[in-house]
Amino acid sequence: MKKNQKLMCAKIAQKKMKESISFINKSEKISIEHCQNRIIAENIYSKYNIPFQDNSAVDGYAINFCQKKKIKTFILVGESKPGKPYNKKLKENEAISIYTGSYIIDKNKINTVLMLEDCKISKNKITIKKKFRVGQNIRKKGEDLKENQIVFRKGRQIRTVDIAQLLSIGQKKIKVYKQVTVGVLSTGSEINQTKKRQNHLIFDANKLTLISMLKKIGCNTVDLGTIKDDFQDTKKKILNNIPNCDLLISSGGVSDSDTDMIGKVLISHGKINFWKLAIKPGRPFAFGEIKKTPFIGLPGNPVATIVTFLMLVVDYIKVLSGNREFPDRSRYISSGFSMKKKLNRREWIRGSIINKGKKQLLEKYKTTGSGIISSISQSEGIIEVEENVDYIKKGMKLKFLTFEDILS
Repeated sequence: MKKNQKLMCAKIAQKKMKESISFINKSEKISIEHCQNRIIAENIYSKYNIPFQDNSAVDGYAINFCQKKKIKTFILVGESKPGKPYNKKLKENEAISIYTGSYIIDKNKINTVLMLEDCKISKNKITIKKKFRVGQNIRKKGEDLKENQIVFRKGRQIRTVDIAQLLSIGQKKIKVYKQVTVGVLSTGSEINQTKKRQNHLIFDANKLTLISMLKKIGCNTVDLGTIKDDFQDTKKKILNNIPNCDLLISSGGVSDSDTDMIGKVLISHGKINFWKLAIKPGRPFAFGEIKKTPFIGLPGNPVATIVTFLMLVVDYIKVLSGNREFPDRSRYISSGFSMKKKLNRREWIRGSIINKGKKQLLEKYKTTGSGIISSISQSEGIIEVEENVDYIKKGMKLKFLTFEDILS
C-alpha cells in the first residue's frame, strides 16, 4: 500500500464496489412465516382475482336498483353472510340484509349496497333515507389484484406488510435468494478479550455491533473472533474462513502503520481495489478480495466503523443479496448550525432533527471525534455534507438519513 496515495472520493468508491459485485445467485423455497426481510428470487403472480368475487364493503342492505322506477321502499326477503351468500335473484322491489365481506353472486343482480344508518327499517321493509349512487359500497371482483397480475417483482425485500398480500393470494411458500453469509473479524493488540477491565486495553465495541447491523439487513453472520496484530495469525484466520463466507469484514488493521496487518494480508494473498478515501470519519477503508471472496476492511475507531458500514457497506450488501428495490430514504432539512468543513472531503456528521417553532432543523452532536461513541448513541442519524462544501451555514439544506432508514 502506498503511504502517500491520492484519496479516492466516496462516490467513485461506491461505484467501484457495486461494479465489482458478482451476484450470489443461490435460492431456496421457504414458508411465508419465515419470509420477512428476505429477497424474492422470482416474480410472484396472483393465481386469482382478489377479491375472488364482488362483495359488500359495509354492513347494510343490498338491492337491485332500477333508476327508471326509483323505488325507495323495499321488502326484506333474506340475508347474505360471509361464507354463505344469498342464492336467488332480487326483484326490483326486494332487498336483503348483507354483511361486510359477504359475496354478491351474479344471479343476485345486486348493484348497490346501502349502509344501515342510511335506511329506516319497519318490520320486513326498509326505506331509503339519504341520497345514494348506484354501485356504491360494492368491492368489485379483481379490484385489488387481477388473475395473473404481478404481485411482487424479483429482487424485492419482503416487508411485514407484504405478508398480508402474499397470504391473500394463497401463497404458502416463496422462492427467495439465500442469505449472504458474512464473516466478521476484529483486529488489534489493544483489544481486551476478557470481561474485566485491563490497563492499556480497550473493550471491543465493533464486532458485535457489526454483527447486529448485518443481521438487521438480513445476513447470516460468522463470528471470526478477535486477533492481535500478527501477520501469520491474521492470514490464517482469513484464509481458513473464506470457504464459509460470501463476504469478509474486518474492523481495524487498515491504516498504514507497521502493526496493521489487514492490508498486508490483502496484498500478499489477494488484491486491494482501493484503500484510502476522502471521507470523515473513516479515511482508512480497504476494499479488495482474497481468492475471489470480497473483503472490506473498516477503520478501527468505533464511530468510524459504524458510519462507514452504514454509508458505504449497507447498499453494497443489499445489491450482493439480490435486492433491487431499496429506495433512497434521505431527506433534505435546513441546518440549525454553522461550521467550517474541509473542501474536497465528504463528511458524515452525527446529528438529530429538532423542532424550533414550526420548523424542523438539523442539529449536530456536540463533539464529532471518531472515538466518541455517544455521538452515535445520542443521535438519530447521519448528516451528509458533500465534497464541494467548505462552510455550513445555518438554513442550508443538508441531506439526512436516520440510522433506522439506512438499515431498513
